[in-house]
Parts: sequence; C-alpha cells; structure tokens
Amino acid sequence: MHAMPDQNLSSQQVIQLTHAMLSVAMVDGIHPAEAALIGQFYESSRSPDMPSTASVLASPEAKAFDAATLAGSPADFADTLVLMCLMCGYADGRLSQPERDRVQALANAVGMEAARFESHLAQVRDELVGALSHLPDAGSVAAVVRELG
Repeated sequence: MHAMPDQNLSSQQVIQLTHAMLSVAMVDGIHPAEAALIGQFYESSRSPDMPSTASVLASPEAKAFDAATLAGSPADFADTLVLMCLMCGYADGRLSQPERDRVQALANAVGMEAARFESHLAQVRDELVGALSHLPDAGSVAAVVRELG
C-alpha cells in the first residue's frame, strides 16, 4: 500500500507515529498483523541513535499515548499520521468502530477537518480493494469490499 507521501520524519515524529499506531492497535487488542506493521514501520524508519524497536513497542508511553502531544503538527505529518493509523486499524482485515473513533480522535488532535479524514479513509479503503482486485475469485473480493465499507 502506498498511501503516504514521501517525507523525512524526525526521530520524535517516528516515535509519535509508532505510539499513535500502537494506541489504535490496542483499542481491541493487538493483532499479530498490526504488531508486524508497526514493528516494520519503526524498524525501517529508526536511526541508529533511536531506541530499539522492542523497547519502543513495550514502553509505558505507548500504552498511555496522549493525542494532545500531536497538537500543532504540520499538515504533511498529520496526513501521514492518519493514513498510517488507518492502515494499522485495517491490518487485521477490519477497522472496528472503536479503532475508527481512535483514529478520528488523533485526527482531531492534529486539527484535521472531517472531510480530509473521510478522504484519507476512502483512500486507504481504495488501496486495500486495489490490492485485492487482481484475485480471480470475484465473490471473495466483493465480500471484502462490503466488509471494508
């Protein structure tokens, strides 16, 4: 899935994104696919001077992530935050209502307008459907599309 614009993230932004994604995953219990996505993101984004992936994933800050720390974030970071958190929510195959509510709260914390949030949600859904559209079993793809909607 290529939903994010390219940007250089600071170490602090990488950690904030990781904690935000974890806060979404923890809403209904971390699924292995969510953990894998979060770990892969952090590991591929971390610089040598940053804490290890295991220590960030297990840190108390991850469990008590405060969305208010995101206030004043630049628009490109806000877009990346919402897109990554939506992808994390969908990583287990379904974005639950509590996960969606959590991502919406994060979007609100960065001052994102509702229409922009809905646009990002549609973009992530479209990317997921596009990733499945090559499958020969149209019935299964249609069932997944109904589930995403």
